[in-house]
Amino acid sequence: MAPPSFHKLLIGLVLLTLLSLYAHANWMVRTLRIDNAPGFAVSVVDDRAEGGKSVSKLIRQPSGTVLECDIRPAYQWPFCELDIRFSQDDQGLDLSKFDSLRLSIRAQGPGAHHPIRVFLRNFDPAYSKPNSGASLKPHEIVFDPSANAHPVEFKLAQFMVASWWVQEHPTGIEHLGPQLTHVTTLGIATGADAMTGQHQIVLESAELRGLWVSQASFRLGIIFVWLICISIFLILNWKKSRNDLRQSDRLRQELRRSNEALESRVEERTRALSNSNARLIETLQNLDSARKELVQNEKNAALGSLVAGIAHEMNTPIGNALLIASTLTESVKTLQLRSKEGLTRSSLNNFIEDAIRGTAILDKNLNKAATLINSFKQLSADQHSGQRRVFLLADIMHETMLAMAPRLRQSSHQLELDIPASISMDSYPGPLSQIIINFINNSLLHGFEGRENGKMRLQAQCKDDRVLITFSDNGIGISAQVLRRVFEPFFTTKLGKGGSGLGMHIVHNIVTQVFGGQICIDSSLGQGTAIHLDLPLQSPAEQKESARIAVPVDVAEDYQRFLDGREIATVTYFGGQYGRRDVVELALFMREMHRLLPEIKVELISIDSYAEGIAQLRAGQVSALATTSWQQDLAPYSSDIIISEALLKDGQSIVGLYTRDNNARALALNTLDDLRALKIASNKDWSADWHTLTELGMHHCLDVKTWRQMIYLVSGKEADILLAPFPSSDNLNIELDGCVLIPIPERIMVLRGSRHFAAAHTKMGYLIAELIFPALNALVSNGEVKRALTECGFLNETTATWKDIAQQLA
Repeated sequence: MAPPSFHKLLIGLVLLTLLSLYAHANWMVRTLRIDNAPGFAVSVVDDRAEGGKSVSKLIRQPSGTVLECDIRPAYQWPFCELDIRFSQDDQGLDLSKFDSLRLSIRAQGPGAHHPIRVFLRNFDPAYSKPNSGASLKPHEIVFDPSANAHPVEFKLAQFMVASWWVQEHPTGIEHLGPQLTHVTTLGIATGADAMTGQHQIVLESAELRGLWVSQASFRLGIIFVWLICISIFLILNWKKSRNDLRQSDRLRQELRRSNEALESRVEERTRALSNSNARLIETLQNLDSARKELVQNEKNAALGSLVAGIAHEMNTPIGNALLIASTLTESVKTLQLRSKEGLTRSSLNNFIEDAIRGTAILDKNLNKAATLINSFKQLSADQHSGQRRVFLLADIMHETMLAMAPRLRQSSHQLELDIPASISMDSYPGPLSQIIINFINNSLLHGFEGRENGKMRLQAQCKDDRVLITFSDNGIGISAQVLRRVFEPFFTTKLGKGGSGLGMHIVHNIVTQVFGGQICIDSSLGQGTAIHLDLPLQSPAEQKESARIAVPVDVAEDYQRFLDGREIATVTYFGGQYGRRDVVELALFMREMHRLLPEIKVELISIDSYAEGIAQLRAGQVSALATTSWQQDLAPYSSDIIISEALLKDGQSIVGLYTRDNNARALALNTLDDLRALKIASNKDWSADWHTLTELGMHHCLDVKTWRQMIYLVSGKEADILLAPFPSSDNLNIELDGCVLIPIPERIMVLRGSRHFAAAHTKMGYLIAELIFPALNALVSNGEVKRALTECGFLNETTATWKDIAQQLA
């Protein structure tokens, strides 16, 4: 490479070139003002010299030179003309050094349009006579100043020789074209068909414009400079390349040794990272389980508080009922004794009066107890089940207040309700009651800490199809620092004092996810707290369950190509270009999902490797793997995942050895040493393939992550062979993206181990294991899987007599 100083010079040259081009186009412009230049004579002519009667008049004004003309129709082509004579002799001006003529002209006259003619008259002895203006060759342009913004600029190349002059002055062919080397006069005349009447042409300015250096010459100079710089650059690079080539062999050897060392270190760190990932996934699972358990404990604690409160609340009516019942019992016994001795009317009347009063008190207390029990039954059922139903908001809030009454009476604080009786909701009363109980408990525990006679207020109002619920207290309020974190899980200011830090986190989740509403809190220290809920009167419909199915990236892509617009339910043939074992497995899995779980939305999740898929499966991030994995890969995690019956039994997985058609060394494979000398593209995640190759003592196994990359490596001569199931094509060739690989004849490799689907320990995973796995087992039993794998070429009768390479080359 060239030294940095040359790069700086090159950048400077680029900037200088750009500046030069700009300067040439804008600053290196020559101009010649010809309307008022010294030595230039201005005059007017008209058609009277031709026998006409038009009269022209020249007037000089500060704004410009004015030609006033009275066109009269006596002459066939009446005209008036304003002439600017460039020299007294016939030498004139050489306009080859100019590019354009800029004119600022105004024209007036009868009619809507006022075209004028502009002439550049050239003198040449071949066709011109001295002091004869009629013999000068006129170069003409006709335009209408009123139709063009002025000033208007004409390229000199646009001027053409007037055809009428050529007809009147026959000359040689060499003089028929434009000539602007001895231009003596600039003429501005009225149009060829000028209308009778008064015309006026005002020439405000006229100037010739051109470049001091022609554009072609200037650019040729720049190209010359650049060629010199490029030549210098190439010479410097050539010298540098010579020095680099002298060290290339040494560096290549050092790089190879470094790569080998790096691969060893990467492999060690990869194993360590895999172990760390496994421990991390296990920790995340434990944390998730702990979080769910804490959330459930929080709900149970709230329900337990309700039970305790209701039990305390029922002590009074039940105690009163028991007291009245025992009193009535004693009265009945007394009446029975007196009846044996002889009843008097007064004693009977007294008994009846006592019985009436007692039964009234008993009825009142039992009704109160029944009301409490019914309220508690509904409240606890709503909170436990979380079922959706239509309810009156006022009823749920009164039931909640009734359940919290014992705790409120134990304190010195009050709760006021302002709930219109007409507000009806189609929603979830249990979670709503849980939210309000949480608000009340927070006020009692936090808001009124160190205060007496606190007041809480719960109010609601309808607004269109929504209800606005506000819970407020006049407590100590919440600091801005705490308010920012109030919805975070496990955040509490009462750690170790009864606060789990999950209450407001659960509230936020319920409001936003269950009700589809919004929650906000207004509070500041010393000013109390107000919590605002904005909820729809009708909660959003529950979203249908979905299944997240993990699939390798290349399988997902080929699956879409395999379908080719077909509905999966209609697929009965599994051959074709993109039909292969893992694509067929996915198709069978998806077909059974569509048949048995049509209401479930299936989302295909792309994974880079089976190890990643198993990790996501253990963490519950996906519901199932929709292509099979080797049993030895799944077995270590059998307690964390659900493993199906074998789709392919031990010994059924047979693959061929594929290479390019011009790889003579691979096609001439005869001994195990020949095989070990080849570079094999495989994938460590394909454990059966990798273990088989390792057991055979392969020294050059390339760990390639995707099927496409393997084909590209073998086709591009970076690897010699790859292992692949046989396709359904007659010639058994693999064709992909223009790459063609052929099998090594008469040789196969038998992979040991069975292959299974797997599902997660989640609700959807259990459903898949319960319905889909048995359905796939049935397809194995009735031969449907064998037929599909035969159609895609995985089970191939053509290769049934080929020998296992491990036995043939032993």
